[in-house]
Amino acid sequence: MPTSLEAKMRHYRMIYEILWFQTPRIPVKDISSVLHVDPRTANRRMKEAVTQGYLAGPQIRKRSYANMKEYMYFISCENPFPRYLSYSKDEQVVYHARMAGFASLWVISKAPLDIKDAIVLEGYRSDYHLSCPPDQSWEHAVEIMTSSIETCDLHRWQPKGILSNRWDTHVQWDEEDESLYKYFKYNLRKPFSPVMRKHLISSGKIYSFLEKLPSCCTLVTSYFPEGVAAYDPYLFMFETEYEDFVIDVFSQLPTSCFFFKVSGRLFLLAYVKRHLLRYDGLTISDIGQLQIPILVKALMDEGIITSEDHAIVEYHWAKDL
Repeated sequence: MPTSLEAKMRHYRMIYEILWFQTPRIPVKDISSVLHVDPRTANRRMKEAVTQGYLAGPQIRKRSYANMKEYMYFISCENPFPRYLSYSKDEQVVYHARMAGFASLWVISKAPLDIKDAIVLEGYRSDYHLSCPPDQSWEHAVEIMTSSIETCDLHRWQPKGILSNRWDTHVQWDEEDESLYKYFKYNLRKPFSPVMRKHLISSGKIYSFLEKLPSCCTLVTSYFPEGVAAYDPYLFMFETEYEDFVIDVFSQLPTSCFFFKVSGRLFLLAYVKRHLLRYDGLTISDIGQLQIPILVKALMDEGIITSEDHAIVEYHWAKDL
């Protein structure tokens, strides 16, 4: 018989899969039927999964249409914290993070900004792509990733076009859509009533918004099997002509991974077990413990990527914009 903790963990994974494969706004009573528990228990499990960091979302992010574009900066500066504070008050900035690595600040804005500091890279972002993490151990994931790299045949490789740019295409998006986007951005399961009262929006408009949402936005539900606090958030920057292969490889990780492109570079935001990327003790007895750097080196050796850099995200600020 599974323990109470094992049952909870199984439920968290099941809830994630329901939200991912069915619909983000599925009623709790339907979730309870899948979990074989009463609705009150299902509702409690959902709240636990979010508050304890096993699940994030469902959320939404705009696609890269001409009238919805977002601009990204990766900035290097000697004293980043005052800049970080100033971006917290900037209504053009929808997200910014302090990082240690190839850049000290990561900034996402609704339009280009006047930046005086050194810019490592900048440009409009592509659509996002979010992986659906397999239910497997880190060790098994690394084995699969290693095998994929060792057996790849670049001469037979065909691109899939996983990441899209829509910068030359407009999509129908009015002020009410924008209000609804801001309201649902970090929780697509919010009730209708507050936004209807605040913005005088009809339920019909909300249903219309939800119906067209997959074509206008990326639906984002993230899963962290040990809780997000168990991992370090790393942002990788790759130069590659085989971006879909790289996406497929890193999508084997058992945590959700974000992928996007800026100025021809492929970016990966991955939540990684600390010992797979760096060692935080006094000595390291086995270099093979650093499995992610070894995988990146293998990608370089095979010519799949031509350059790589990364940074750890130390803290960040996201706005309802």
